Amino acid sequence: MRKVQIRKFLLIDGSYKARILRGKKTTTIRYGDYEARPGGEVYLVVTPSDTAVAKLRITGVEKRKVKELTNEDARRDGFSDVRELLGELNKIYGELYGDDDVTIISFEVIKRFEDGIPLKWLKALNYREPAEIARLYLENKEKLNLNRETDFIMRRIYNEGLGKAVRTFGPKRVQNALLKVYHGLYAEGLI
Repeated sequence: MRKVQIRKFLLIDGSYKARILRGKKTTTIRYGDYEARPGGEVYLVVTPSDTAVAKLRITGVEKRKVKELTNEDARRDGFSDVRELLGELNKIYGELYGDDDVTIISFEVIKRFEDGIPLKWLKALNYREPAEIARLYLENKEKLNLNRETDFIMRRIYNEGLGKAVRTFGPKRVQNALLKVYHGLYAEGLI
């Protein structure tokens, strides 16, 4: 079985979002061999919307066999007991057996995004958050010399958040402005 590396984001079903954000689910248990760096920071991306809703710090990575999972593992993963956990894992991965390998990835939420960030936007911005792009723009706007609409959009993101900017200007215009600013910052060596 090949090793799966978690580097930039952790994809998780949207039904778990509230439990994670409330601190009721502090692990994810994955079938197979996953690799993540303890201390590393990744985005929590929920499906099916593919939206980043938080930033997580990986606090631990542990390899186990399915038969070694405990009720404590289940509780940290947001389930009442190991039977409930296994039922959910079997729904996701198909029937798992006692000798199958799983990886327990522990994490803590370090930042929540009131307005989710589309994963494709994060990827296009090389995993820079829109608020950071807006801040860097405002600190360096005289070097970038971009149009008024881009200026208005960046100010809106910085002062009122991504969601407000999207509701005011529409997702396509906001995305285009962010990309224009990102490329301008990159060209100037500012990111």
